[in-house]
Amino acid sequence: MTVQITARYLYLPVDKNSPVVKLHFFYHREKFQEIDISPGADAVDFYSAMDVERYIGKAIEIAGDLPMGAQEKIHCEDKRPSAKYAFRPQIHFTAETGWLNDPNGLIYADGVYHLYHQWNPFGTEWGNMHWGHAVSRDMITWEHRPMALEPDEYGTVFSGCAWRDSENTAGFGKNALLFFYTASGGCNQWSVDAGNPHTQRLAVSLDGGGTLEKRGMILGHIKGDNRDPKVFYHKESAAYIMTLFLDGNEFAIFRSQDLLHWTESQRLIAESMQECPDLFRLEVDNVPGEKKWVFWSADGYYMVGEFDGCRFTPETEVLAAYSTSLGYAAQTFAGMEGRTVSVAWLRTKSDRGNFRGMMSIPTELSLVKQGNSWKMCFRPVRELWRRFSESQEYTVRDGKAAVPMGGRPVVAVINWKPGEAHTVKVGTAEIDAGEPAQPLTLIVDNGIVEYFGDGGRVYGAIEVEENILDRDIAVNSGAESVRVFEMLDA
Repeated sequence: MTVQITARYLYLPVDKNSPVVKLHFFYHREKFQEIDISPGADAVDFYSAMDVERYIGKAIEIAGDLPMGAQEKIHCEDKRPSAKYAFRPQIHFTAETGWLNDPNGLIYADGVYHLYHQWNPFGTEWGNMHWGHAVSRDMITWEHRPMALEPDEYGTVFSGCAWRDSENTAGFGKNALLFFYTASGGCNQWSVDAGNPHTQRLAVSLDGGGTLEKRGMILGHIKGDNRDPKVFYHKESAAYIMTLFLDGNEFAIFRSQDLLHWTESQRLIAESMQECPDLFRLEVDNVPGEKKWVFWSADGYYMVGEFDGCRFTPETEVLAAYSTSLGYAAQTFAGMEGRTVSVAWLRTKSDRGNFRGMMSIPTELSLVKQGNSWKMCFRPVRELWRRFSESQEYTVRDGKAAVPMGGRPVVAVINWKPGEAHTVKVGTAEIDAGEPAQPLTLIVDNGIVEYFGDGGRVYGAIEVEENILDRDIAVNSGAESVRVFEMLDA
């Protein structure tokens, strides 16, 4: 099929119920893209958009088993498809359309927070891994930006991180933004045909994160589906550090002087821990002056210990941070001094709005000492409170209270009676926060509730009805009162 490109975006029809086909895209017989898509022939759930600006005024070829009805619907537009949906989350980031998973390349630079992320723009199931991109001034309101990274002959684009090279260590220019990512060889036919395995690669931005240019491989294949590089600078040993998932429950740590050449310094096996490693140092809230290192994995498991620039030495067993299983693949921001802020992918199932998955509210991390161990603490970023104002306090009468939400996101702080059962019902979801010694804080948005209890020691997320903001928060006799904070206009 030949398509004349007349505008920036090539619209491709998607029918979520139709069989998946593989399409190959060529210009002058040179392949420039490959995707898996459920093409909309008789019905169209939504249009996905491929950025083809570089081919405007030219003809491209699309090869694959594309039904005639779908072929007739392919066309070009100047703008991306509309992302309007009545029940889209208002303060939780979602993709415009399609599947979203791991946060990638989180970085704060020049007053802007950047959120890159795993994205399948061509369907609401996992696949076709690209990097999407969004920016924010406050980590609460996000603006979508053009696609950041696309698959190629080295593989689809798996997870990775960002680092601002303020000293021009790598030689691309002072304050260049460096992006370390996994090219997942074997996950598209293109890389299979080329014989490329999973490798770690580098992209560079010289325009503040808007345009990412691929610059080549920095680590060859080690074992398995090795992936998910996370980079930071360790001042005490004067080296850059990279953590990397290898295979099974095995991870590796690498060191570098120039951000380009990396030497392995440790391998460690951590039972139950897999994927998306992160290594960061946190303050211990209840021990003044104490800081400990945390080795983190995708599923919210972590170990607390010490790190000397070469080796991480655990001082705890593997611990669980989350009270529910919805959060996954959390990553901490680079470029933030004085606090450690994390964002997780929330693995929601609904795709009624033609998108699937969302990001958590960013949280500030710390530790508390508990006997001979430590516990992770989560608190919503302080920027959240600047968007909400206290509107009303509800007193629990006759053993219960129903708190209306009025169609907009709310933050609800529940004060408990000592020694009582502590449960809250939001829509049809029931939250058991255990025995919190302090108030339970709920953040309620379309389709999602995040909750924080016991001074941050309890954190969880639950998928709820997409129209939850038209419902009530119901609390039982264990509560004394509920303080409600309503969202202010941006």
